Amino acid sequence: MAKSTITTVSQKIALDQVRDVQVSDIVADGAGGFVRSMKFFGEPSASAGPALVLEVLIQSEARADLDITTPALTF
Repeated sequence: MAKSTITTVSQKIALDQVRDVQVSDIVADGAGGFVRSMKFFGEPSASAGPALVLEVLIQSEARADLDITTPALTF
């Protein structure tokens, strides 16, 4: 079965009540490229811990394309 792809040309999402943001390391995607994950967590759900609200995976053939720069640091 072929892998499906969804392509959005432009989109803006607003999240509120965000309690944590986690950015993964850049890792090989197994297909000759690289991938990085950004996870956004909201209010904790009972004793289950923070609730995952949104996960964004970014991919590129070049590792450097996935660098993230903020005003104070690069990671």
